[in-house]
Amino acid sequence: MKTLPLAVLAATLLSANTAAAAERTVTLNVANATCELCGPIVKRALNRVPGVLDVQITEKDESALAKVRFDDSRADTAALIAATTEAGYPSRVEQ
Repeated sequence: MKTLPLAVLAATLLSANTAAAAERTVTLNVANATCELCGPIVKRALNRVPGVLDVQITEKDESALAKVRFDDSRADTAALIAATTEAGYPSRVEQ
């Protein structure tokens, strides 16, 4: 008799977590991306982060902008920044 209420509670909690997941987009200002090979390297590093759905790179004078669309249940901004930094291109959220 007690297993049914527990099953209902578990199903409710699991469905709440699924509903909380959302697609997000963030724009990162990526430093040191000054050559034509930098953009593809940054894009590849970001695409390797689990949950990343799409990456668009726009090159600027001494940096690049990376517009990243991702599933926030699998990735977050800190993971994206870590990925570019580990590839040699420190980044920060573009304001």
